[in-house]
Amino acid sequence: MDDPNRHSESSRPLDGKVAAVTGAGQGNGRAIARRLARDGASVFASDLREDLLLRLEGELREGAAPVAVEVFDASKVVDAERLVAAVVERFGRIDVLVNNAGAIRAQPFPEVTEETWDWTVSLNMKGLYFHMQEAARRMMDQRSGTIINIASIAGIAGGTTLSPPYAASKAAVINLTKVAAVRMAEYGVTVNAVAPGLVDTAFNWTLDEEIGVQHMGLAKGEFQRSRTKDIPLGRVSQPEDVANVVAFLAGPDASYITGETIVVSGGLAMR
Repeated sequence: MDDPNRHSESSRPLDGKVAAVTGAGQGNGRAIARRLARDGASVFASDLREDLLLRLEGELREGAAPVAVEVFDASKVVDAERLVAAVVERFGRIDVLVNNAGAIRAQPFPEVTEETWDWTVSLNMKGLYFHMQEAARRMMDQRSGTIINIASIAGIAGGTTLSPPYAASKAAVINLTKVAAVRMAEYGVTVNAVAPGLVDTAFNWTLDEEIGVQHMGLAKGEFQRSRTKDIPLGRVSQPEDVANVVAFLAGPDASYITGETIVVSGGLAMR
């Protein structure tokens, strides 16, 4: 029986395209890299953890996808410059940038430390901005490309956030996406954001441990399940749910969409 997940050559919308994905070692980033490769893109994957990158590299090579992996720190401006340069050196161009790298430390208002604020904003907002800016310069020369920023429903409905700097940084991502979209439109470059809700990744299981187990004294998984009950579709999303929307935005069917934020939350956050 044919694999329903296997695309034919004629149905690979990203053939000939080069996609860079930050934070690609696990979770949403890994799913995004795998999906873009399946859709025909050459993938340049970055992360802080080399072991996760090497695992991803092996998986993509098994599928015959052109792939390169390298360790970069997505919070560093100098690494934004180095990463985009490395993508162009390896593949000759950059057609898709997915700013996926991000993190959270669970410190509620009014208990946030300056160190946590700076750490969160440096990765989720400052680093993302300069990656976007560096890729945009290349795409302006090409007069084509797409940038996809991974935001969060915390940036839309921040009142219930477990981390004020996380919510603030993700709200900024949504705003910066609009700013870049307007500027880049004349060059044929689209800029959009995806705002996931509760996803079954290590990111949210860390929150389950830090909040549910350590602070609330709950059994492992109980805090996670309590958050799921408010999702109208009745389930936690999988990384592939996020990757599917990213793939759509990266492909030709989304060529007339820019400056938008698509919420992928099972109805948890509606606009």
